Amino acid sequence: MFDMDDFLRHAGAERVDESASAKLGEVLEDNGSAVLFRAKQLARHAGRRRVMRKDVLLAARLLKVA
Repeated sequence: MFDMDDFLRHAGAERVDESASAKLGEVLEDNGSAVLFRAKQLARHAGRRRVMRKDVLLAARLLKVA
């Protein structure tokens, strides 16, 4: 599991509140789950069982996550 404190510090935050780290983890998990669900739908629609990079990128764009 990636440490959210380290992630925030690497992004430039000098001081990180514990609740900020927890909330970032929740947001990333929620968005990641939504992107994966949509990417699986896109792969199935294309007649594939394998989710590919292009499915993830398109799903993120459609969900306005990326």
